Amino acid sequence: MLYLPVLLLLFYLYAFWRLGKGLLQLPQPVNDQSLPHVTVIVSMHNEESNARSCLDALLKQEYPADKLDFIIINDRSSDATGEILDRSAKNEPRLTILHQTKVTDGFAPKKQAIDTAVRKAKGEIILLTDADGRPGTKWVRETVRYFTPETGLVIGYAPYTTAPPFRRWYFQLAALEYFTHAAVAAATTGLGYPATCVGTNMAYRRELFLQLDGFGPFKSYLSGDDDLFLQRVREETDWKIHYAASPECHVQNAPPNSWKKFYHQRIRYASKGFVYPFPLKLALTGFYLLNLGTLIVISGSLFGWFQPLAGIGLWGIKLAGEIRFMRAAMQRLHDERHLSWLLPGGFLLMPYIVWFGFMAQIQRFEWAGMRG
Repeated sequence: MLYLPVLLLLFYLYAFWRLGKGLLQLPQPVNDQSLPHVTVIVSMHNEESNARSCLDALLKQEYPADKLDFIIINDRSSDATGEILDRSAKNEPRLTILHQTKVTDGFAPKKQAIDTAVRKAKGEIILLTDADGRPGTKWVRETVRYFTPETGLVIGYAPYTTAPPFRRWYFQLAALEYFTHAAVAAATTGLGYPATCVGTNMAYRRELFLQLDGFGPFKSYLSGDDDLFLQRVREETDWKIHYAASPECHVQNAPPNSWKKFYHQRIRYASKGFVYPFPLKLALTGFYLLNLGTLIVISGSLFGWFQPLAGIGLWGIKLAGEIRFMRAAMQRLHDERHLSWLLPGGFLLMPYIVWFGFMAQIQRFEWAGMRG
């Protein structure tokens, strides 16, 4: 009965070895000459607490003013978001404010907002973040350096901030868990098969978006303006995809500030796996079965169904492989804030994966006042 968990463990360790190789293959930024016109797009829904500081961060970008503009969409906000954006645009010619009051049937609101903005954009490069995203001043300049003539999409790291008021232990663990997504995204991109990304920090050619007719068959999904678009670029085009690992390209963002928001966000993330291509579905299924099988063995050891060392050994080997990969990813992504949390985080990761993987099959999520 132990054969299956052991077999899965061997594949799991091999996968982490391969992911480690992927980290080593991430390219350095190469474009030092070209400064293309860039349009930064942000969709905001009830973001009055974030709107001003988001705009402040964007308007401080160290990039030629005549080659950078911003389109901010007020997406059906019922708070003061629209008023704040309109006031900000009065004295800033680079700011265009769009007000989305209605949504087309079969079109997710955020995706419709982005689609409208991209089609109105002047920029050759579209750079996206969220209302709670806080890029550094060199974000635009450094991100475009990853675009070669063959590059269509550049994805990046959007770490959770752990500065006040997010210093408590559960925010630290949330930041570590969120880092695992970035680590896998970076490593798989290095291997030539990028698996995921985040809309808080991504860029693509406007030409590419129009070539794919935007979000295509996924436009009705509430979520997935980031990773489901990535899947289409990888599967349907010949454009290259790069990962921007430079620290200047990081976009800090705030973690969910309540358990309910965190819970539904993770259900939303996990639910998108249903429409991933078959190779990714297979990998995710194996990943889930390994964690489930190891958890069963550990639980069985406590009740005398297996030798106690069986569960401890499987978990220990698995944990060692995960920590080794995570340390390498932290160095490659220039973010070693979470080193001291690797061990406690590793113990919690397995039940976390089993729980959310299961709940995503049976529970709908809530997001921006809607249910998915």
